[in-house]
Amino acid sequence: MISFQQLAGSINGEIVMPGDAGYDALRRVWNHDIDLKPAAIVLCKSADDVASTIQFAHKNDFPVAVRSGGHSFAGHGVCDNGIVVNLSNMRRLQIDVPARLVTIEPGVRAGELDQVAQAFGLAVPLGSCPTVGVAGFALSGGNGSLTTKFGFACDSLVRARVISADADIITADQDHNPDLFWALRGGGGNFGIVTSLEFRLHHVENVLSGHLTYPISRIKEILHFLDEYVQSIPDELYIIATVMPRPGERMIDIGVVWSGNPEEGEMILSPLRSFAQPTEDSIRAKRYLEEQQSGSDSPGDGDWASYRRAGHLPRLTAEVLDVIGDFARGGPTENCGLSMIYWHGRWCARDYDNAFGFRRVGYEYWVHSYWQDPNKREKSYRWVDDFHALLQAHASSAVYVNDLGRESAERVRNAYGSKYERLAQIKAKYDPDNFFHINQNIEPEGSTRSDSL
Repeated sequence: MISFQQLAGSINGEIVMPGDAGYDALRRVWNHDIDLKPAAIVLCKSADDVASTIQFAHKNDFPVAVRSGGHSFAGHGVCDNGIVVNLSNMRRLQIDVPARLVTIEPGVRAGELDQVAQAFGLAVPLGSCPTVGVAGFALSGGNGSLTTKFGFACDSLVRARVISADADIITADQDHNPDLFWALRGGGGNFGIVTSLEFRLHHVENVLSGHLTYPISRIKEILHFLDEYVQSIPDELYIIATVMPRPGERMIDIGVVWSGNPEEGEMILSPLRSFAQPTEDSIRAKRYLEEQQSGSDSPGDGDWASYRRAGHLPRLTAEVLDVIGDFARGGPTENCGLSMIYWHGRWCARDYDNAFGFRRVGYEYWVHSYWQDPNKREKSYRWVDDFHALLQAHASSAVYVNDLGRESAERVRNAYGSKYERLAQIKAKYDPDNFFHINQNIEPEGSTRSDSL
């Protein structure tokens, strides 16, 4: 049996193993459909701890999963019989307000970054769920209500410090290892463990935001109008349509965030708010931080299992609306549904010089189901798969990599599109043996290795 005493003597952090207090809580990721048991969880306190853990894993042939402490929807923050490099205790944050830059360690979560940056009227474009880890989210793209105006989170990354597969500490920016810097902005954790990220900040203080809700019986009418309306909206407007449960019935919810001039926003939103009488109209002016703190990616309190499939729809055609109308009214659990974000504007419509591969005008969609009763698992999987398959008949091949679960290598290639070949070349340079493979994996160019996720 391999002893972890040598590793314990070389790090300042803590090693938690099976049988230790806290092990079961630490090994569980946000999605409780994932139930894996690592040989050890290393709670790192520094980049040196990370490097020592990588060296130990190499020496003893352990697979390594990396967790920043956030969601890890696909379960890549844990593994069976390997080592989890847990970065959740690395939470240093430093902001340079005059330069509009913020530097964080990977344990910082979205809500924490929002609170500090918003104290100065600044922000990084992030999603609205406060408990998501910034590092994993941003390195694989990172989208939110400011994306159509300011870009994806990875577009605001200006520097990173990385621990390589050889346990070297590498700086990546425009002047140092620019190929790695290109790959990190969208390529996720494929190239090393990022222990520091520096982001450019953007000015935003107030937004016009809220929700319009309608009975599910009107879903085809509502979405048909929405599809026509979004074709000419400005970059400042973010829109998400969601099928959601509420007591006694399901509903269609149209969420909006306007980050431009308030008076202009009122005029832009007027047709959407007036074309049909909503059950509720909660759109109002508020602080951006308030909008961000209202978000959640979980149906309620407690431990939830979840399954989702995702894709990209260019338009909501009559055929697509028929599929949505048939499936959205029911489902295996109350907490199942469909979410669709409409992407548009300059950051989504054309390519940029980094690895992020999902810049598509149209609807990023994901079909999802949550459950707590294990007996609901099989029905949830079947409902999600069937719904997704029918939508995919009208979809492009594109998919946002952060929406992927544990899927095929082909789906990962689809997420990167034309960027994949260059990513594979850079992977071969920085991680030729695919040491970092517990992720949405980019195989090194020329590799014949096949790792199970």
